[in-house]
Order: sequence, then C-alpha cells, then structure tokens
Amino acid sequence: MPPFAKVRIQGLYALPKSQEPVTAELLESVAEFFRRHSGRVLAITGAGVSVASGIPDYRGPQGTYRVHRGYTPILHHELIAQHATRQRYWARSFFGIRPAFLASPNPTHRALASLENAGHISGLITQNVDGLHLQAGSRNVLELHGSLRHVRCLDCGHLENREDFQRTLEELNPVWAGVGREMLRSGEEPMRRPDGDIELPAALSYADFAYPQCPQCHTGHFMPTVVFFGGNVAPEVRLRSHEMVEENGAVIVCGSSLATFSAFRLVRHAREMGREVLIVNLGETRGDKEAKWKVEAPVEEIVPPVAAILGA
Repeated sequence: MPPFAKVRIQGLYALPKSQEPVTAELLESVAEFFRRHSGRVLAITGAGVSVASGIPDYRGPQGTYRVHRGYTPILHHELIAQHATRQRYWARSFFGIRPAFLASPNPTHRALASLENAGHISGLITQNVDGLHLQAGSRNVLELHGSLRHVRCLDCGHLENREDFQRTLEELNPVWAGVGREMLRSGEEPMRRPDGDIELPAALSYADFAYPQCPQCHTGHFMPTVVFFGGNVAPEVRLRSHEMVEENGAVIVCGSSLATFSAFRLVRHAREMGREVLIVNLGETRGDKEAKWKVEAPVEEIVPPVAAILGA
C-alpha cells in the first residue's frame, strides 16, 4: 500500500493532521499513479496551485477566510440587482485586478502543462479564474468558474477584454486612478482576494465611482465572466466537466479543499463511476472520503518533482 494511502478504522477514515514528509518513495508512488492510468488522468485544480504565483487562496493557512474571518464575498444576485454593489465591486476590482494580471505561472502550472504535453494527463478542470494554466501551456483546460480576463454585458452578452475595460474605468475615474498610482509608488498594497477583489478601508465611500454602460446596447452593465458566490456554473460547462470525468480513468485533485459543490460533485461523480481519485492538498478537503489516496502536502512539493520523475 502506498505510504499516503488512507486507513479505514472502524468505518472512518484516519487522515493525517499535518504535512507528511515528502520522500522519494512518496513521489514514486504518485508517479506510479500516472503510469497506472496511462494518459487517462484528469486534473482538477484549485486556488492552492496559484498561491506560489502570489495569488492568495480562500481557505489555506493564510487564506482570505482565515485571515479575515468576517469577510463576505459579493453575491451574484447583489451584483446584478444593486447599483451600489456594482460600484463597490468595480472600485475594489479596479485596484485588485492589476496584480492578478501581472502574476506568472509557477512550477506547478508548468509541470501540469508538461504532464499534458507528455501524454500523462488528458486535460484539466480548474476552479481558478486567473488564466495561469493557459499561460503555462496547458491546452485542454475547462475553466469551471470562468475567467477574470473578460467582462460580459448582462443584457446583450457583448464581450470585452478586461484590460480594455480597465482603461475605460481609468478614464471615468481619474481621481481613483491617481490613488492607484500612489499605491504602486509607495508599495502599500492592500490585501488581495483570489478573484481580484481587494480590502479597502471600511469607511471609504464608493458613491462617486463610475462604471460604463455597454457600448453595444447602451443599456446593460458589465459583469466579469466568472461565477460569483451564489451563482451557477453554466449548463454547458457543467455538462462538459462531467464528460471529462467520464472520459478518464482517474482524477488527481491539486490544491483544492473542494469546498465549492461544483468541484466536489466532480470528485463524487468520479468515485461513483469507479474512477481512482488522488487528492494532493495541505489540509482537509470535502472530498477526502471520496478519494482512494490523499497526499497531505503543498502541491508545489509534489507535482513538479513527479513530472520530473516521469520525464515531463
């Protein structure tokens, strides 16, 4: 039995409470997982994969929910219905999006792309909205929760590049743009979120922040092409994600607590289909009982060296 196998004790899973040593034997066991399934491995990734790129996660040791326990994300229905909520979102995203665009793929992103290029994994489903898997060279990528790289009109569906939209926001809000330049000059950067949102002073008013109407229909307002909390994954994306699970013989989960149901149900579906599931994550996940294997370690200490073992 591999050294990271879970042990059943009186019907319950005994999971490690802290990081286990990353040994040559452990890495070889993970490499053997890929060999065993001969290119029919699907990767599912979460925010833990992008932490090494400087993008914070939600539930990790320094994640948003741990550092700021009272943090409440903007909800889908609020963004659609409330002008004040849109002002708050775009003002905060106005400052928070630039560092996300400047982030670069890290060794885990590159290792996953190499594993795909070498034929060890067939594709990748990511919960991340930062686009770093595509930048790293992964080709068969399904962005389960969308991407921050574009915005879409809520009325007519007009799609616009997020960086072009950022320039429009700068033109509409010169005072705020000046504050942003001062932040860059001073190096005093606020707390960032994985979705491009940032932490600004609670007393700050967003009442004068302007955001554009759609230039195509002249009535609608824009929304990032991401799934907000309380929103739903698009039916075609949900269908394709299930198809990708069914097309493969195994699933490896990398850097995700699987707290969102949209990702957890894929792991549950894999187990129901009889697929072998391996989870690589530092900390408990919602899918631990669905998995056959669990590696309690940061993904950056497992995936890149395993890719090297496999010659990727």
